[in-house]
Amino acid sequence: MLLDLVIIGKVATHNKVYDRLAIGVKNEKIEGFYSPSSIPEAENIIDYKDLIIMPGVVDNHTHSLGFEKEGHWNSTKAAAAGGVTTINDHPLDLGGAPSSSKEIISKSQDTEKEALVDFSLVAAGLSEKISNIKEVSGVGITAYKVLMHSTSGASEYNMRALDDAELFQLFKEISEVSKRVFVHAENDKIINFLVNKWKKEDKTYFAAHNETRPEITETIAVISALELARALKCKLHIVHVSLPRSFKLIQRARKEGTDVTGETCPHFLLCNKERWKEIGANYKINPPLRAEKRRLGLWEEIKNNNIDLIASDHAPHSPNNDPNIFNNFSGSPGLETMLPLVFSEGVNKGRINLSKLVELLSYNPAKINGLYPRKGAIEIGSDADFVIFDPKKEWVIDGEDLISQCNWTLYDGMKIQGKVYETFLRGEKIYSDGKIIGKKGNGKWIKPIC
Repeated sequence: MLLDLVIIGKVATHNKVYDRLAIGVKNEKIEGFYSPSSIPEAENIIDYKDLIIMPGVVDNHTHSLGFEKEGHWNSTKAAAAGGVTTINDHPLDLGGAPSSSKEIISKSQDTEKEALVDFSLVAAGLSEKISNIKEVSGVGITAYKVLMHSTSGASEYNMRALDDAELFQLFKEISEVSKRVFVHAENDKIINFLVNKWKKEDKTYFAAHNETRPEITETIAVISALELARALKCKLHIVHVSLPRSFKLIQRARKEGTDVTGETCPHFLLCNKERWKEIGANYKINPPLRAEKRRLGLWEEIKNNNIDLIASDHAPHSPNNDPNIFNNFSGSPGLETMLPLVFSEGVNKGRINLSKLVELLSYNPAKINGLYPRKGAIEIGSDADFVIFDPKKEWVIDGEDLISQCNWTLYDGMKIQGKVYETFLRGEKIYSDGKIIGKKGNGKWIKPIC
């Protein structure tokens, strides 16, 4: 049998690293593994020498339609440049958050016209459209997104913070269809109280963003979500967790039988609350960047296997220029930089090994979303999604050079080691050495297997 493609190099999976291995591809799938000295015939054979071959990254948390200049063409080009071959796109979309089968199918059709990489979709969990919960469950969504805090721009997407009674109703409905609920866990009332107080006292300097979101605003929301999930037997995933204590609470709930997972993000692992001193109001993130001790504590939680995955929370927007921090957007682009940043800060500094990197960025997000073994793994029968990574390449991140359309990044000026060299989607090379070579519309809607 003539294979379509064979690639050779150092191969990293979620449970093993091979110094030299050949991977065969046929009809978009991984066909087999071979010794580099006995490769079957193939139309294309590429030896990547000392570069690392990993499964394509599965980014669990992206917002492609929250910024009018971005869209799925730009976000998925950025994904390809960052080694991301599947994005799990959240419903905070300009024009309204999709919550019904009709709206999800419409979004999928629009996305398939634009996307360079594959994608999965999250539906909105809206109290006023609670009847949509069961109706949309079978259309192919990975989860429902629920807000406990009306984060920046939420009203533009027709989303808002839900109170405890609304959360109770939604969790109950979601538990009955055996889907997972993704929760933005911040306490809306405490934050609003503090923000209003700071505004009245004219405390609108950049650091006021952190001061009005003390740690308890996250942990008290995490506890509420955990208790609701436990009582109602609802599968729960807590997004963009910023605190080690939150993961300790998640781990305790898991030991008590709650089906719960949690993610953190590169910005919480690389930046602390002083980041405003370097990049001004663009440091604004919800939840906020925390103290250096908490940043380092998150790496300890990874070491202790208490963090399930790392996601970008890709949320591009125009640069923040208002001296009043409360008048600025929150969020940051992250698709293109996530893998290099976590490699540089994690693997290069000895905090994690290559298999742990794959577990956090590919294998676990695919499993949690029901996309494994099609995605997130280098296994026979899996999609031939690969990222070819140069572990020695040193570079400085410059937001103006990135593909995402906001022309800035939280990581502006950071020097890191490790860069994506090439990206394959289902056996087709879509990115190579700084150039997008895949076509618009390559991406497919990937639905959960179960």
